[in-house]
Amino acid sequence: MHTIVMKQHFNAPQKEIFDFLSDHENLGGILKANIKRIKNAEGKNPNGVGSVRSIKMGIEILQESVVTFNEPNLIEYKITSNAPINYHLGRLEFSTPETGKTDLVYTITMESKVKVFDGLLGFVLKTVIGNGLKQLASKYK
Repeated sequence: MHTIVMKQHFNAPQKEIFDFLSDHENLGGILKANIKRIKNAEGKNPNGVGSVRSIKMGIEILQESVVTFNEPNLIEYKITSNAPINYHLGRLEFSTPETGKTDLVYTITMESKVKVFDGLLGFVLKTVIGNGLKQLASKYK
């Protein structure tokens, strides 16, 4: 297993950041990919547990399903189809270090089908997602 951890501080309230990042379609700007919710969760929030998003870069690369949705503190998702990996769990943990501020810890634990690629894939994910989160945080200064 390979784990990457990204941390980002936002000068915005926790619920606002949680709401933005929990909306599947907002993730496209962070990942530089075409992301669409293809299955709504049951319940009041269509992005909650059981919702599924499709990630495309020209063609569909993979699908991710939300497995934990504890508003406004925690989101977990797993890759559920079309992935060249054996395991992938994304975990977004939100906290409020002080009023009007949010800290995010984004952890990805994964294992690719070809283990030699875990480090490279981890580097790419950390770079792309980390840069996207920094760009998002800059909008709240």
